[in-house]
Amino acid sequence: MTAIALEAAADRVRWESVYRGAFLRVYRGLVALGARADEAEDALHDAFVKGLERSTSTPISSVDGWIFVVASRSWRRRRIRDRLLLPWTLMAKEEAPTLDEAQPDVFVALRALTLRQRQVLVLRFVIGMSQEETAELLDIARGTVAATTHQAIAAMRLRMEVRR
Repeated sequence: MTAIALEAAADRVRWESVYRGAFLRVYRGLVALGARADEAEDALHDAFVKGLERSTSTPISSVDGWIFVVASRSWRRRRIRDRLLLPWTLMAKEEAPTLDEAQPDVFVALRALTLRQRQVLVLRFVIGMSQEETAELLDIARGTVAATTHQAIAAMRLRMEVRR
């Protein structure tokens, strides 16, 4: 093997190790955003492949955050595609799907938030990013992160108090 091939193989091994370390945290974050278990896993695998394909010349400042952003984008694209195809899927079935009523109140309240609010809460409290890191990953101002966090928590509290 050439030196370039050996370096590429070493990069793949390092990426897989980092990815495995981030998998559970990011998986939980995607589920908190509203992804089903199978959707979260598929989105994470998509992010892993993108990580393998990306150029190693540009370093990633936060691997967990990068994987989360790439996986959440993949999950959202897949959701949009599935929603577009839903009318044809429902016509093939006799009855419409029902919602699972056994979900914890936290997940129900989280899913009622806007996408940006869910992303900010997941990055801050599930992934463990700082306000600065969250702002950089989502390409928004640090003050927007703080305000969005405050508004999202207030909305969740209100929703959870009403449901009790």
